[in-house]
Amino acid sequence: MRYLPKMEVMSIEVLMGDKDAATIWRGPLKGGVIRQFISDIEWMDLDYLIIDSPPDTGDEPLTVAQTILDAKALIVTTPLELSLADVRKSINFCKKMNMEVLGLVENMSGLTCPHCGKTIELFKTMGGMETAKSEHVRLLGSLPIEPKVVRCGDDGNIDFLGDDKLEYNRAFGQIVDTIEKVLKNKNEKG
Repeated sequence: MRYLPKMEVMSIEVLMGDKDAATIWRGPLKGGVIRQFISDIEWMDLDYLIIDSPPDTGDEPLTVAQTILDAKALIVTTPLELSLADVRKSINFCKKMNMEVLGLVENMSGLTCPHCGKTIELFKTMGGMETAKSEHVRLLGSLPIEPKVVRCGDDGNIDFLGDDKLEYNRAFGQIVDTIEKVLKNKNEKG
């Protein structure tokens, strides 16, 4: 998998100074901060700006949709029905906002047993695929549960990104490649 060393990250946590501080803000304040992140930060020359928002139809996705008129959505879910219910609402939100949905990614899609190599389905299976099909959106791929990714995330490092042996990285790379192809085809069609 290719490693992207020029990734910039901004989080409200950086500005708060205390990673355990609760951010108790009403809609207008949240919207203002999101707009500032989009317009006031001196980003390097970007290929993509990815904005991670809560899995609902509230202030954050609404502000993004209203601020970046050609924004596209990438919906991430888990196979659990509770997550899938929120995803269906998010897809409906995108349709009402005329925001294109690039596709759906199913996260935490099985765990490969380190001893026998078989996939253990910890949650419902095929939830992402079924939802993508019923909602008429692309299933971009599925990401397995990967203990190394969890450990690195907890430690605040991205060392796992360079490990081509991880099934997670191979699946992630395929998802990125698919998204790039979809966007390239759209740009070529005008």
